[in-house]
Amino acid sequence: MIREREIELLMLDRCTKSEAEKHLKNGSTIFEDFEENIESYLDEWNIEEEDKDEYRKMVTDKIPARDWGVVEDNGKTYYIMYVL
Repeated sequence: MIREREIELLMLDRCTKSEAEKHLKNGSTIFEDFEENIESYLDEWNIEEEDKDEYRKMVTDKIPARDWGVVEDNGKTYYIMYVL
């Protein structure tokens, strides 16, 4: 994904352009495939079993987990993992 698109998606999550640029510089990540690969990501990140439900609920309800954002654009859902 090109940087301009990442900034656009962060701005859809109520960031200003400068905030979006700062988040990307700090390492925030936008996932296009989070729903399809959630279990792989949770395993890769060594998320404890009792904490996995928070992420699963985020995908089901489209309500962001702590330090995450959820943006829908053109019929596609993007998940933003913020690095604060």
